[in-house]
Amino acid sequence: MYPSGVWRGFWQQEFWGRQPMEAFTLHFRDGEVTGSGVDVVGRFLFAGEYDSKTGAIRLVKQYLGKHRVLYVGHPDGEGCIGGTWTVTEGGLTTTGPFLLKPELHRPRGDEPIQEIG
Repeated sequence: MYPSGVWRGFWQQEFWGRQPMEAFTLHFRDGEVTGSGVDVVGRFLFAGEYDSKTGAIRLVKQYLGKHRVLYVGHPDGEGCIGGTWTVTEGGLTTTGPFLLKPELHRPRGDEPIQEIG
């Protein structure tokens, strides 16, 4: 359903604005997803699950030595995963939108033409 490999994305929070997640990895296999990366908060690990029929996904993003964030999302119809992240700490809950997008190989335009046979 989702390609394993390099992904990019962002999360958005009041006062922080839109924050990029550059070139992190996600691996999808048998309903489980794992990954890792870094953003403005620090290094993180992803662990969670996805539904191969609906594309629904639940991820926990654990910042190393820091807090964790729950990501709940669905496919957006264009190859991306969009949804809502939530942090609950000290009785306070913070939430906002996110978008994750796979980095796909794009033809450069000078590749040789391949016959379809």
